[in-house]
Amino acid sequence: MAIITIKDVLEHAERFEQMLADFYADLSEHSGREGVRLLTDYMSRHRKRIADALERRSPEQVQRICSTPLKYEPHAADCNCFDRINLPDNASAAMVLDAAVTLDECLVSLYRQVLQQSVDEGIRELFESLVRVEQSDEIELKKIKAMDYF
Repeated sequence: MAIITIKDVLEHAERFEQMLADFYADLSEHSGREGVRLLTDYMSRHRKRIADALERRSPEQVQRICSTPLKYEPHAADCNCFDRINLPDNASAAMVLDAAVTLDECLVSLYRQVLQQSVDEGIRELFESLVRVEQSDEIELKKIKAMDYF
């Protein structure tokens, strides 16, 4: 069993967030629909959740959290999450929102796997806050879809 740290998990999640930003930016550039371009441009610029969560902690807390080893490696959110999404060039905003919910679910799954391990309270609080943010995002995306704003 390879030993990984919370830092490894967070770095992986940050890379996934960057893939999300790139994914949305690419959709924005290639979509022929103005609403989809606006939506994906917005989504590509608002993915700094891990950095935001860590900024609320002292450098000492961040160091302690990041250096904590995990007993087993969580199944990571990765490119396979993107493989489940097949958006045509003329995708509607509703299709993009459904894809965004699927991608948020990949991150929630990763964070919950960390929470299933025996971790101290500071780590638990960090990952619970990340789960809440992603779940809140899912709710907002579903509301936007229901309003048919785009």
